[in-house]
Amino acid sequence: MEPILSKEEIADLLAAIRTGQVSTDSIDEGGPGGPIPKPVQDVDIFQVYVHDEDKGGMRIPNLDIILDTFTRNFGTTLTNQLQRTFSVHREEISTTSFQNSILDLKNQGAIGIYSTDPLKYGCLFHLDALLAFTLLEIMLGSAIISESHALARNLTTIEINILKNMMQGICHDLQKAFRPVITLKPKLLKVENNFRLVNIVDAETEVLVTSFSFMIAGKQAGSMRLIIPYLTLEPLREKFKEIVTVAQASYTWGKVLARETLEMEATVIARSGLLEMSIRQILDMKEGDIIELGYDPDQPLTIVVEDKPKFLAVPGERNGRKAFHVTGLYSERNGRQPGPENTRIQEPVADTTG
Repeated sequence: MEPILSKEEIADLLAAIRTGQVSTDSIDEGGPGGPIPKPVQDVDIFQVYVHDEDKGGMRIPNLDIILDTFTRNFGTTLTNQLQRTFSVHREEISTTSFQNSILDLKNQGAIGIYSTDPLKYGCLFHLDALLAFTLLEIMLGSAIISESHALARNLTTIEINILKNMMQGICHDLQKAFRPVITLKPKLLKVENNFRLVNIVDAETEVLVTSFSFMIAGKQAGSMRLIIPYLTLEPLREKFKEIVTVAQASYTWGKVLARETLEMEATVIARSGLLEMSIRQILDMKEGDIIELGYDPDQPLTIVVEDKPKFLAVPGERNGRKAFHVTGLYSERNGRQPGPENTRIQEPVADTTG
């Protein structure tokens, strides 16, 4: 029985036909001998997405937003953990088969196997040899690296164990990045340097591959790859679509800031008097001097909020403490604001309860 194409494979084949990668002409005129069949053209359905305008990231809408968040978080984590300024950049998202993604790693560096509960299949993070040895040199206390080198050998068991702590930190940053979509609980299961032992899905399963480049002090420090099966993210397609755009996010943050501003503390003063004095008069003041405030007890107090007159109030007492009762809003007609060129001396009421 001939194998049946899946819906995704049929869509890939139709896309290849539209772009001309697969010809629909089945025969060619061969003269008196009759038509000569054209040779069959092999098509790698996974490569269609790599070379077509529909890149791997388009399979999962807004996946690039999540990965950009992870990139920023992970760069900050490395900088804080290793006390070196790391610059991490996300590169293109592409699609391929799981087998090809592993073969592209050329069995060099270290690969971490992660679970992604509650999602299935998990994912892989691969550190190339240059990044792995660069991180090892820093973690083992080397001086500032002028130029990193990838040694022509596999990582040892001890080196793998040293890298585990750093690779464990990926879980926290991955969880934070996916928070707008799902409460992910990633966990580092194992770190391998023998990639033949790595197997999370079938060889022909489609995976999304994202590369990250690392820089330290302006110098190349290696790269990392995220390999995640499409089937892991496919159940979240609708939730990825719901991620807000930049404009929506700005509007949302505006409401958040407005709400939080209402909870900020402000200084409120009940001002019973105000006068203007020159610097000379202030310097001439001595103990025993009496200064008239010009305050009329029959007139309301001015309530000042962060140095701005806002309300009028009547002074009094409540529960044995000074208090005031707000009677209205302050305006230029019923109050006088001081000039900025003069020094102000005011007598605040001790308590503003009530």
